[in-house]
Amino acid sequence: MHHHDQILYSEIDGPWNLELIEHYRERATSMACELAAHGAWAAIIEIRGEAICPLDALEAIRQGVHVFAARGRVCTAYVIAPDVKGAAVSAPIWRSIYAGVMPFEIFDTRDAAVAWCRRQLAA
Repeated sequence: MHHHDQILYSEIDGPWNLELIEHYRERATSMACELAAHGAWAAIIEIRGEAICPLDALEAIRQGVHVFAARGRVCTAYVIAPDVKGAAVSAPIWRSIYAGVMPFEIFDTRDAAVAWCRRQLAA
């Protein structure tokens, strides 16, 4: 996990579980404070391995989305290559988690995600 130009970059190897989500939130919270001090910020989460997680982890992600939106995150992009297991099944779940909270998109490449996040930050 690192940040550059108001974008927080994270790489996560799945499958996910609640412990991983809690670890992510702990690390992301301190970085979010740094980013928020300079204005709106975006997140790019690159998922590798599997895009699958249990219901308790999904609920923790949902709660985190609201927390980070309140801390200045204006959009989130996931980078999920087509060969990631569970990507097609998980996409509607991810979209429902972010719906009505902040713009959200899924991309095949990091470059496409970065370009989209920069447009969102400039808006």
